[in-house]
Amino acid sequence: MGLNQSQNESLVFLAIANGKIVRQFKDKTEKSVSRVNKMGREVHEEFYDSLTGILKDVSTKESEYGKFWVVKMESEGKLYQIEMNYSGGYAASFLKTIPNADLTKEFTLTPKLTIDGDKKKSVIFINQGGLGLKWFFTRDNPNGMPELAKIKVKGKDTWDDSDRMEFLENYVKSNILPKLNNKSSQVQEDEDEIPF
Repeated sequence: MGLNQSQNESLVFLAIANGKIVRQFKDKTEKSVSRVNKMGREVHEEFYDSLTGILKDVSTKESEYGKFWVVKMESEGKLYQIEMNYSGGYAASFLKTIPNADLTKEFTLTPKLTIDGDKKKSVIFINQGGLGLKWFFTRDNPNGMPELAKIKVKGKDTWDDSDRMEFLENYVKSNILPKLNNKSSQVQEDEDEIPF
């Protein structure tokens, strides 16, 4: 497990920035890096290469900062919550890959950011059982996922992924969440059968 925290926390909040998993702290820690955020407030952050655990939930939330994907993973009795921009490379690659994961077993999320000139490409790799998982939704085999739409914004052509992200959100609700819920209810049934 790549993350460590004090024992009294039940939910650890994480984000992804610049190809790293980021955890903020109120005060400086031995490993934290301090910076002033957009609100003018000093924050203290630790950076991690990956997170390994079992997927517990995938949902979306909206705030004054926009819409986000919320991914919850459990490892060693701790629950980790990673938030990703709703429409971005990290979320898209996670959502395109997760149908190929065995949701009963742990896997490792590893974000990466590559910069080529003025273009940034963000992606999350999922590794399970020592193997990198492939995308379930690809250009050659879209499995129902819509194409990007070319639209004009302020007179300039741009690619809109609204239909694609809506499709992926509906796919998660219809195909991933039922498996996670079934897994949770199966664990509860197994626990109910244990005699005390």
